[in-house]
Amino acid sequence: MPTAQVNGAEIYYEEAGSGPAIVLTAGGLKGVHGYFSGIVGDLAKNHRVVTYDRRFGGLSKSPMVVQSWDLCCLDVIGLMDALGIEKATLGGNSFGAAISLNCAYRYPDRVSAILPGTVAGGVACDVMLGAQLLSAADLALSKGMQAVAEGPDPTNRYAHFIPDAIQTDAEFRKAFESITVEDFVQAMRDTVDSLFDGNYVTLGTTEELLRGVRTPALVMPGNDDIHPRAKAETVHRLVPGCQWGEVRRPTEEPEKYIEKVLKFLGDVGA
Repeated sequence: MPTAQVNGAEIYYEEAGSGPAIVLTAGGLKGVHGYFSGIVGDLAKNHRVVTYDRRFGGLSKSPMVVQSWDLCCLDVIGLMDALGIEKATLGGNSFGAAISLNCAYRYPDRVSAILPGTVAGGVACDVMLGAQLLSAADLALSKGMQAVAEGPDPTNRYAHFIPDAIQTDAEFRKAFESITVEDFVQAMRDTVDSLFDGNYVTLGTTEELLRGVRTPALVMPGNDDIHPRAKAETVHRLVPGCQWGEVRRPTEEPEKYIEKVLKFLGDVGA
């Protein structure tokens, strides 16, 4: 199982193909690499494509730390370092779109182009993600860490946050359950403040950040309450030279997504 040690986390990743690198980051608080399984094969015909589980998602493992946009970006750059990738196109949907935009702003020398899709933001987005974190804190306070580790209701989008590895790794679960309630609750509350307490015009991005992106960008809109079309329009309006791709997420329109992305990458030489 391929993993890389990145900023104190064990990051699971998969890669395919060769050529200019593309690193894809999935959405949610715990993005997993499998989200992109339907497009990797075609992208990998002429590119080296890396997908990965974020530090709390899938098979990746991390100590309980406060998530921040700084850390999310450091994890992408750290994974690139571990894999010997000097520069890459960064793609991402929802939370992953925010990470791609942040990386382009913070590490322009490491990013060839970005593909932010289903851009998230707004009240519904912040309420949903915040509720997942704060409900985990509330459950820990009322019933303890073992109750948190039992796992959330997968049909409830406001259900409490837990690292996925709890369900597959007994040692990791034991370590998770040994975290003090006080430390866990503080981490959840601090993560809410870190991710959502800012003058954000889309999830994780300010107007200053978007105007400061100098990387070639192709933005693709969302179509629901968490990913309102207007948020992609904001990115398109504020990021200098940003191109627009009228296509739904890769799980819904994989062929059209690949067509738009490959044309864009060809046009910008990435």
